[in-house]
This record gives sequence, structure tokens and C-alpha cells, in this order.
Amino acid sequence: MENQAHLGGIDIAYTLEGSGPPLVLIHGMAGSRIVWNHVAPPLAADFETLVYDCRGHGESTHPASYTLDDHVADLAGLLDALEIERAHIVGHSMGSFIAQAFAIAHPEHCRSLVLISTRSAAGPERPGRLVSPRGGIPIKEFVGTKTPLMTVVGRMKGYPRPEPEILRAASRALAGFDLRDQLHRIKAPTLILQGDQDRITPLSSARETAAGIPGAKLEVLQGYGHFLHVECPDVLVDRIRSFCLAAP
Repeated sequence: MENQAHLGGIDIAYTLEGSGPPLVLIHGMAGSRIVWNHVAPPLAADFETLVYDCRGHGESTHPASYTLDDHVADLAGLLDALEIERAHIVGHSMGSFIAQAFAIAHPEHCRSLVLISTRSAAGPERPGRLVSPRGGIPIKEFVGTKTPLMTVVGRMKGYPRPEPEILRAASRALAGFDLRDQLHRIKAPTLILQGDQDRITPLSSARETAAGIPGAKLEVLQGYGHFLHVECPDVLVDRIRSFCLAAP
């Protein structure tokens, strides 16, 4: 089911499919729910799978400015609108920041947490590179060496272009965010999946996040980079399914 939820002046586009325990997939910066095309369908065999376009992205409303707290409020509002009381929350990159903040602010709604290509504080990103006239950072910088580059490019067919205004607003929303001193408040079982060749959110950042969340499990995927959802979607599906089905 594809639809839009109207949340206090903001429209959030979403797709809901499958049956079972609710599971939410949150995309990264400049993405949309389409980035989960190789992950969401197989998960829908075991979960009621919800994918949505974060504000400022895809078919959702594009405000001129917003914050990480706004992202968290959108997720809470979307779950409420869909009458989902408790869900497994899965986030990639920017989506993992939203997932962490959501688990801190709304622990009662978070059954488990899967953080992919993550960190818990703003890093030395250079948004200017992403919006450069020459096309920004090449795809090869986002991936590791294990999956052929052309395979990754093929799986990314139909992905949204990283428009400059979208990237600027999304970057401003995350500027200076720091959840490190709040990570101990996350009570949900947490799995972190991280490529050892990630140049965008390095392994050291994922380790720091894992160390701050009580009981968090970190799995390092050898040979992969930042775009695990297109580099190794089958691996993600397997890890997400196993971890979430085992969560209490």
C-alpha cells in the first residue's frame, strides 16, 4: 500500500507491505524509500514492512529548513497514524541517526534497533563536495571492493538524483548533532552493521556508537563500504531478519 500521511502540515509518503511484526526502514541523506527496493520486499515475507520518504526527500514535503528532532517527530507521528504501537527500527546512515534519536526519545515504541553505516555524532562531512557542479562524490567512494561497481550501479537504477537544495537542507538538519551522551538511554536490543571499507561513516564511529549503547552488537562486514543496501542486500536481509525475529 502506497499512501501519504498528513502530519501537522507535513505530508510523509510511505509504502506498507507484508504481514507480521512491524518493521520500519529509514533511508539515508538524499535518498528515498526506493533505496530499499532490494531489501524491503524479502523482509515483507516475515514483517509488516514500512518504508517512507523522510521530510525533505522523495515524495514527502520539502520544507526549507528542519531538524533531526523534526525527523523523529515525523516517525512518531507516522507510526501513530498507522496505529503501530511498537516496531523494529532499521536505519541507514542519516536514517540510523534518526533511529538512534527515536529510540532515545520513544523507547516504548522501539522493539529493536538495527543501525547500518552509522555514527552517533556529526563528523567532518563536506556537504560542498556532494553538491559540487562536477557531480559530487563518485559512487565508487561510497562502496567497497567486494561487489563489482557495475553491479552496484545497476541496483541503483531509478535512485533519486542528489539535488543541491535537498542536500543543503538535509545537511543543515544534521549539523552538530551529538547523541553520544544519551546512547545509554537506548534500551532496545541493538545490532550495528558496518562495512570495514566505509569512507563516509568510518568503522571507528560505529565502534564508538556500539560502545555507548548497552548490549549493542557490532558486526563488521569485510570488503564492503557505505552502501550496504546495494552492495550486499541479501546479507542485510539475513541479518535484519534473524536479529529482529529473535528480539523479545
